[in-house]
Amino acid sequence: MARNPVQIASRLAGAFCIAIATLGEASAQEGEQRLLFDEEGNVDVSNLLARGGFIPIPIIITEPAVDNGLGIVAYFVGKPPADSDQPLTRTIVGGAVTGNGSKGAGFMRTGAIGDGRILYNVAFGTGLAVLDFYPGNRNFALTYNNDITFAGVRARYRFGDSGFSAGPVVTYRQNEIALDAGDHSPRLEAFAGHEIDLPSIGFNLHFDNRNNPFTPTNGLNVVGEAQLFDEAFGSDADFTSTSLFGAWFGSRDDWTLGVMANLEYTSDESPFFMEPDIDLRGVERNRYRGDRLLSGELELRRQFSQRWGALAFVGYGRTFGDGDADADAVSYGGGIRYRIAEKLGLDLGVDIGVGPDDEILYLQFGHAWGRRMD
Repeated sequence: MARNPVQIASRLAGAFCIAIATLGEASAQEGEQRLLFDEEGNVDVSNLLARGGFIPIPIIITEPAVDNGLGIVAYFVGKPPADSDQPLTRTIVGGAVTGNGSKGAGFMRTGAIGDGRILYNVAFGTGLAVLDFYPGNRNFALTYNNDITFAGVRARYRFGDSGFSAGPVVTYRQNEIALDAGDHSPRLEAFAGHEIDLPSIGFNLHFDNRNNPFTPTNGLNVVGEAQLFDEAFGSDADFTSTSLFGAWFGSRDDWTLGVMANLEYTSDESPFFMEPDIDLRGVERNRYRGDRLLSGELELRRQFSQRWGALAFVGYGRTFGDGDADADAVSYGGGIRYRIAEKLGLDLGVDIGVGPDDEILYLQFGHAWGRRMD
């Protein structure tokens, strides 16, 4: 018999709290090695990361779009010299498989060179995504396979201590789509059955004055990006893609308010799998797509102790397309957090999001918006 997702979330949250507390208690009793615990016996990996170690993070995929799944990620953090204003170097290597046959592996590294003036992000990934597409956002789904290879490089010049940085973006995607759309959508069939090469060039602009890159409590982060896909440099489709993301954080006493807004746009000639979708906690991925997208989320967090916190959030997203393709979604939920690396301000936690179609669990490492803030 299927279990209620809310019951599963309660049990997972309880197990998370018990596991952390039990490890901390064991360390105090047995005097475990300080790479995994702080001086008071709390679970803390700050010293491990400072010495060049990594955190093995289990990936518990509870996304309905891919029928759940499991994976593992190794997360490395490199600290700059003590007298340097360079950002942390972060490296992520991992892979995952899901219940509907999706699978993938990837690598990402962010850091700085040139005495911290040049910021970079390098990523590579490959895999098979088995997904549903809802033409016109109707309650009718077509399942398609997308065999993906991706590589991308983003570089930005940092303008002193202003918080601004800007630079070029170069990406390459190869997609092989397997789909039988019949008479439902000629636009879909146009991209099915052959390899589609999608190289792009673009430009990205950032502003960032957050007090912490992992779990910020104060500051503003804005990321704008525009990409051009054109046959002049080998693209099989001619279109443009632009996005603007912003997140603001403010704190008072033990409370932190976060406000997020996201705008995305693709031109009419874009492949259907490149259209933006509503990406909020509690909303199934790929369920609501359109040429244009607007979404936002509010998050209120309370810190109960040096280690433990809890939060609540509410979000809204809307897509805009041709004819009756417009759709919107409201989501809400809550979660718990544990400060797993005090010296870095890094949290680990569990969220449950409730959307229009389902309840979804998330294992969070750092802030839930983190992957879009870097």
